Amino acid sequence: MTEQHLHIITHTVPWPADFGGVVDLFYKLKALYQQGVKIHLHCFTQGRKPQAALNKYCVSVNYYKRENNISSFSFTLPYIVSSRKDKALLVNLTKDNYPILIEGIHCAYLLYKVELDNRKVILRLHNVEFEYYHRLAQHEQNFFKRLYYLHESKLLKLFEKAITNKVLIAAVSKQDVTLYQQNFGTANIHFLPVFLPYTSVAG
Repeated sequence: MTEQHLHIITHTVPWPADFGGVVDLFYKLKALYQQGVKIHLHCFTQGRKPQAALNKYCVSVNYYKRENNISSFSFTLPYIVSSRKDKALLVNLTKDNYPILIEGIHCAYLLYKVELDNRKVILRLHNVEFEYYHRLAQHEQNFFKRLYYLHESKLLKLFEKAITNKVLIAAVSKQDVTLYQQNFGTANIHFLPVFLPYTSVAG
């Protein structure tokens, strides 16, 4: 039987699974491992340290520092994306031709830059990010933070529209599927529920 290999790119280190943003990441990774998939994990770090526990589930684990500073601010790219640009990631991805799972809009810079056109890629949509940042702006009392959230929401809407029909998208909710179809005319988007501790994957 031919080995199945998969690159997974995550916006943060997916262990410990101690908050909502990483639960789906870790338990999906674990479920794929249990199905015999050889996982090549790529994590962006910001406040969460490398975790040896991930080596149990992955053939390789690479860490990339998120550039969380003013130099990552952009008038053309969302900050959550521009702060996760790393040339080493592209180098590592192009060492083979394995399919790629991009976990979240945060990690989709290479997709936007058309660096992955010859690869099989799935984008996992964890949020309709432009809507999320718009809601943050509505509830923010600080004037400057509110401006930042509105700026980020505007850039995210443009970014999400630019990549929406490049690859297959797996959304965490049916509502997100509908929002993408209504806002961007997304054709190849499907609902895939959140992976939880008791989730299993059919062979």
